[in-house]
Amino acid sequence: MRKIIITFCLLMICGGVWAQVPSKSINSLSLVFGGGYHTLAYKLGDYGNKKDGFGFQVKLGYSHFFNPKVGVSTGLMLVNFKSTATLNYMQTIDKAVDEDNNLYTHRTYFHSLGECQKQNLLVVPVEFVYRQAFNRRTELWLGVGLFGGFAVKNKFSTDDGNLETRRYYIEQNLEVYGDYPQHHLYTESGFSGKSSSKAVVGGIFEPNLIIRLAPNVDLRCGLYVLYSFTQQNKSTKDPLYNPDCMASTAYESTKYNGVFNSSISGKTHPMAMGGCVGVGYRW
Repeated sequence: MRKIIITFCLLMICGGVWAQVPSKSINSLSLVFGGGYHTLAYKLGDYGNKKDGFGFQVKLGYSHFFNPKVGVSTGLMLVNFKSTATLNYMQTIDKAVDEDNNLYTHRTYFHSLGECQKQNLLVVPVEFVYRQAFNRRTELWLGVGLFGGFAVKNKFSTDDGNLETRRYYIEQNLEVYGDYPQHHLYTESGFSGKSSSKAVVGGIFEPNLIIRLAPNVDLRCGLYVLYSFTQQNKSTKDPLYNPDCMASTAYESTKYNGVFNSSISGKTHPMAMGGCVGVGYRW
């Protein structure tokens, strides 16, 4: 990645020395595919560890130039994100009541429970574009701007680890556990569901090297960086797991909410950076 960035910088410096041939084309359509570091950036704190992921992007773009160098660009992008959380902590609910009306603290232990989050974000970018011709076949395009986007797919699933429910009786200093579902004591795993999210606004930067293959057709190779300025999570006070613990605040049924649907995840900002290649048509 570092070598690619250095190459683009050298091309920009040399652009003032090389022969400059302004393009007469004022409109351009492009289809670009890319991939790289695509993650949902958030912090888990003491709840566990987070691992970043990789993903892909597809962009259908349109550009219009007001003069040989300056223009604007927009389009549609589908950007894929992935991240994984490994959860190791204890969740408690106080003043639970057992079958004999004794008070206890309900405990849910998360034993290396691995939750994988996958998201597809539909993005509409609006960019300012500057292009510099190096010769009759090669140009450098620099795009920078803003984007708005919303999730069209936002799912989670747990593949590793488990959660375990226990009872802790404070007066007796006694913790009870085992495989007794009738007493709300059990081990469970294999959860899945959908995560809720808000629309986001962020910034985008795209340097591209344009190589003409024909008078109206070109090859595009470049880099991209996207970062959401606004956080994606909806505000919630729900725990990660809703147990049926017979407390006054008990739930009618158990439910694993997922990291993004609970209060344990920090602010989430989708971010992506990588390389891309595609084709363009100009007129």
